[in-house]
Amino acid sequence: MSLEKPAVPPASRSSLSTTEGNATSGLASVDGESDQGGRVRDAIQVRSGAAMSTVERSDFRTQRAESGVPAFTPDGPVLRVGAKTWWESTGLDRSMAAAGWTWITADDAGRARWLASIRPVALVFIAGNRTFRWQALEAIRDRTGAPVAVMTDEPEEVVSLIDAGVDLVVPSTEPCETLLARLSGAIRNADARRVPGVRYLRANDLVVDLWTQQCSRCGNPISLSPTEYRLLTFLMTRSAVTTSTGAIIDRVWQQPPADSRNALCIVVNRLRHKLGDDPRNPAFIASVRGSGYRFIANVAEVADSLVDHDARLDLTPLFDSLAWFAQQLATAHSTSDAAEVLADALDRAGIADGMALFRNEGTRMRLVTARRLSDAWLESVADGVPLDPSFASAQSVLTGEVVQFADVRAVKERFRSTVRRLSSESFRACHFVPITRGPQTWGHLGLARHSASPLDATTMAYLRALSAEFLLRPEDGRRAGHDAAQLASGRQ
Repeated sequence: MSLEKPAVPPASRSSLSTTEGNATSGLASVDGESDQGGRVRDAIQVRSGAAMSTVERSDFRTQRAESGVPAFTPDGPVLRVGAKTWWESTGLDRSMAAAGWTWITADDAGRARWLASIRPVALVFIAGNRTFRWQALEAIRDRTGAPVAVMTDEPEEVVSLIDAGVDLVVPSTEPCETLLARLSGAIRNADARRVPGVRYLRANDLVVDLWTQQCSRCGNPISLSPTEYRLLTFLMTRSAVTTSTGAIIDRVWQQPPADSRNALCIVVNRLRHKLGDDPRNPAFIASVRGSGYRFIANVAEVADSLVDHDARLDLTPLFDSLAWFAQQLATAHSTSDAAEVLADALDRAGIADGMALFRNEGTRMRLVTARRLSDAWLESVADGVPLDPSFASAQSVLTGEVVQFADVRAVKERFRSTVRRLSSESFRACHFVPITRGPQTWGHLGLARHSASPLDATTMAYLRALSAEFLLRPEDGRRAGHDAAQLASGRQ
């Protein structure tokens, strides 16, 4: 898989909680891990074509056995709202990292509101003075269904916080070990229905809503029988994989009919007819002689929003992010510079825990920049990634389509090379966007999250716009020629 580690400007590189932006922008960078807690920092040279760029990587060796902290690990980051220096001073960074927890940090209510809207989180933890606590609570309460914990040393405030919907109130004197235990309990007790997951399966103009069990093509509804629906969703969740007739029969029918193979053939033909899929030149379901069937179109797993985006999500920060990116891109004098600007924009938006940008060079993809990916992963892509469809990144480049899935562990049959490269990482949901210029694909952008929560349609549209904007900059040679011409004219 191609997930790169985009670099940050020297002052903030490898710092996952920079304080860029302000309350009005609603943008923040990601805090994946802290520089505290026994992490070892070292600089790594990552080859990017002919150039070399330095990327910092911090490795943390967990000491769960010695620390005595709970073994529970949330399936998603904790959103910590408050000054980064305060979180570090409490020692909570060390305890959370030792327990395998991940987090994102917002140091003001505006950024907290944005991150709570755009990222599925396991818990929101607020700390600060009384005014700040209530501002932060008001900002995020209608943006997330995650449990909320507040730290306060004012006993008279506890009842008001609970009445306002806070799930857990803790004092600042709470030891880190017991604090994590209490936070774990709040997360466990949260209503599981609050956690967003995959809602849509999308293949070109075909969309299946897994929640309502409805199907449409080009926006037109398609009426499917329960058997047809089970067949379609089963094949779509195993796209590009040949599935035997026996495996399909076992999945589609709880009690297979007497002539199950003939029954499957009939259902496949009915489904193809409803989808408008020509079996002689299929766009979706292909027959594999002597084996079974394969869903041949690329399928993206798309999340439902944690909140109703149309009604509640203020898209202004995304537009502001695109404007900021365009302004910064104008100052980029090389592909490497432009890649860092792209990575900074994504960090500010806070939509992913790991990211990478690759450029196509012949039959391989070469890493340009990456962030928050392990040394082992960086080593594994040092010589490039082949354009082999067993890599999800390569599949996005070869097809020119987005590849997205909620859990990398569930795609080992489709993308075995991606799974192998990420086996030692803690990422689950992955997203790959091809970066195209006309009919040609320049490269791709890969993003990953620790949680099994794929990106929703709004965020996917933002990434497509960001990728398209990235290629609006002049090519390095054209820019160099322009700069040389400018310099020459200035000397005359």
